[in-house]
Amino acid sequence: MANSNRTMMNRTILHDLYEKHRKSPYYDNLCRPVSDLLPLIASGIRGVTSNPAIFERAILSSNAYDEQFRELIEAGKDIENAYWELVVKDIQDTCKLMEPIYNETDALDGHVSVAVSPKLANDTEGTIEATKWLHKMVGCPGVYIKIPATDESIPAIKEVISLGISVNVTLIFCLPRYEEVINAYLDGLEAADMTDLSKLTSAAAFYISRVDVTIDKKLEQIGTTEAVDLKGKAAVAQAVLAYQLYQKKFSGPRWESLEKRGAKKQRLMWASTNVKNPAYPDTFYVDSLIGPDTISTMPDQALQAFMDHGILSRTIDAKVSEAQDIYNAIEKLGIDWSSVGSQLEHEVLDSFSKSFDNVLECLHKKAKTREFIRP
Repeated sequence: MANSNRTMMNRTILHDLYEKHRKSPYYDNLCRPVSDLLPLIASGIRGVTSNPAIFERAILSSNAYDEQFRELIEAGKDIENAYWELVVKDIQDTCKLMEPIYNETDALDGHVSVAVSPKLANDTEGTIEATKWLHKMVGCPGVYIKIPATDESIPAIKEVISLGISVNVTLIFCLPRYEEVINAYLDGLEAADMTDLSKLTSAAAFYISRVDVTIDKKLEQIGTTEAVDLKGKAAVAQAVLAYQLYQKKFSGPRWESLEKRGAKKQRLMWASTNVKNPAYPDTFYVDSLIGPDTISTMPDQALQAFMDHGILSRTIDAKVSEAQDIYNAIEKLGIDWSSVGSQLEHEVLDSFSKSFDNVLECLHKKAKTREFIRP
């Protein structure tokens, strides 16, 4: 009976996360067959995210893509176009699985995210064109096109939102950049040539664990008792303040006028929720950021840990003043939050670019092998 109760708890905790706290659990992984997602959707997963590293892992660790890839090469597709065809098929198939949730929630949930090429992060016009192309290629209402929150991509976010394309703005690491992302969304909504904005949505993916990894190292280098006592507190404190900024920006006359046109708030999405320091609880970055109108996108490690022993309690605004004190204390120690954000943005974009290059190189080699080419 105890095991039965535990199974029931595991099956319902994700549902409870949404139904009791209006926080949507998304799954940060994707591979073929996408039907493997069905048990997770039944357990309460409400959306799916992907990135170049996820597709690198999926495509290179499985032969499930070989048949489609062979057909694309035989049809004369070049390697990069063939790669995008593989990606688009996975996104389309996943969108179909998520479509009931998308429809039931009137476009609030049920989204599947796919990123434009990381090579375009510093190319405004290239990002706009790639977003339009990818959105058209997928052709599903529930798709989120992921655009990084770089300086050059902020204008692109405004532009594609104004064109009616829903966007997951990713790689947000600091509060000043997050405010720029919100403003780009609001500007895009206001510029949109649509009377009904209800199907135009967005998420702002604020990264968590990577912030602690970087700031913890800086605190260790400072080495004072005060600095060491702040380890493991930076990322959650900043995220709590991001939620305060979210509430402020999505209220008042400007937002109310957009809401009358059916506009939906750009929800905060907590990304990078795997705990990278084994000294911290494995559900730390999910448990600590529970609150309404938010999303947690979880890789396998964080998801399984939370389903097994996560804590269901509203935490996002339980200790706001403490979060502000932590944020200020870190700043007073000489750690610049915006500089940390720029460093992390560069590191993650570099990592994604390497994943993108690697999968293309491996596909190129595969296409040349005698075993792969049919006689």
